[in-house]
Amino acid sequence: MKEIKNMKENELFQNSEEIANWTYSGATLYYKDCDLKPAVSEKFTPGQILRNGYFLDVSWKGAGIKFNTRFLIASSKAAKLYEVNPANERFGHCCINANSYFKVLDIYKIGDKTQIFLLHIPAKGVKYFRQVQSNIDTDFIQKARDSFDNKINMEPSPELLEPFWLERTNFPVGMDAYDKFYPLDSLTPLQKEAQPLFSGIRNLTGDTSELNVPEPIIFSDPGSDEKGGFWKKLFGK
Repeated sequence: MKEIKNMKENELFQNSEEIANWTYSGATLYYKDCDLKPAVSEKFTPGQILRNGYFLDVSWKGAGIKFNTRFLIASSKAAKLYEVNPANERFGHCCINANSYFKVLDIYKIGDKTQIFLLHIPAKGVKYFRQVQSNIDTDFIQKARDSFDNKINMEPSPELLEPFWLERTNFPVGMDAYDKFYPLDSLTPLQKEAQPLFSGIRNLTGDTSELNVPEPIIFSDPGSDEKGGFWKKLFGK
């Protein structure tokens, strides 16, 4: 039994340094505000792993929030599409690739406003981040909360309230049109016309290694990520 446990631990930490570098090096905060029904927002929980089936439009512009929910996303691999299409520069338009994975780091509420803080993680880092929370995550969470504290009373950016932007962003991350989470054990097929954008985002962000090639995630240890698990506590609270 001890040998089996050690094998699982070695598998968990395989490529851990590469995974950490991919995730944290150059990570920037991006914003996506929307209105969610309470029954939808309550489905998100800290520690949860999400797969987003579609291309995720986000903005680097941080300002006040008009709607009831802000998705704040820490990502090192968001493509600056406004540099490709200057017409969208006023939106601070960036895009995270289809079939990307995220970990819910924190849910923070002030009055009737909620911030859901997500960490963009590589496909081959899902099992690692499912069981490990690092001290970097703890620092990120504090910075995310400070950001919400500072911006909650600011005026929203008028550009991000334009119909064009709302049509692209006014829905939750990681859910389909029926407010159900995309399953982790399958991928959302990309239509042929979407393939150039998928490849373009990988090239623009330098995300060309095998570390983040989307793949179905199968967990063989469904109970191992219970709160209080050893690996969760090893690198942080």
